[in-house]
Amino acid sequence: MSLDFFNNLKESLAKGNTLSEITEGISDFIKELSESLQRSETKNEMDIVSKIASNHKLTLASENSIIKARNEVINEYANNIKEGEELYFILNKVKGEDTYRVWKFKNHKRTQIEINSNKLPSDAQINSIMRIKEGKLMVDNEVTKLVINEITEKAKEIIEKQDQKIENYKKEGHTYIVTEDTNGRIFLWNSTEKPKYEIEDIYFPENLKHKAKEGNSFLYKNGIYTHIS
Repeated sequence: MSLDFFNNLKESLAKGNTLSEITEGISDFIKELSESLQRSETKNEMDIVSKIASNHKLTLASENSIIKARNEVINEYANNIKEGEELYFILNKVKGEDTYRVWKFKNHKRTQIEINSNKLPSDAQINSIMRIKEGKLMVDNEVTKLVINEITEKAKEIIEKQDQKIENYKKEGHTYIVTEDTNGRIFLWNSTEKPKYEIEDIYFPENLKHKAKEGNSFLYKNGIYTHIS
């Protein structure tokens, strides 16, 4: 784009073209550059699981469940393609490179490959489903939409169950011991009721996390935690 513009500008100046002709060329270049930048800004550079995680608080268990659900949905569509056909799913972007990790499905087998962006369709994004048509990769917008919607719905169910489990675990007047605190993630065990499992409380107050060290205790009363030891 830019090389053609500068070559044309040099040629116009050499030919002694009028200012209006040169200005028209500059205007076209700016328009083309603006459209290119807009496409770049709106291009989805976040995989579906990360996108969901950016909009919702997720426990590690929920995040793993959503990853599993994503894989199951894509595998289901891939298993329905005809023998010898190929299906592609753009998983994510290689950090620091203009290259994407892509799942290729063929004959009920999945392989992971890397494809440079200039080899992908212009409308391809992370999470896109692609097929081979007339020897070229083409985005299947209809299937992409169906896949994303199905993953999103499954994620919604997982998040609802997650939040309900956390809510049910927190009981008025009970004491909770921190069993693990890793990278800001707080795991609690109800030492009053002594159940066989703990929870990761993703809604644990930020202002108390500095006190939420392994072995410390908190009282849950009136909907809030109070550090007691």
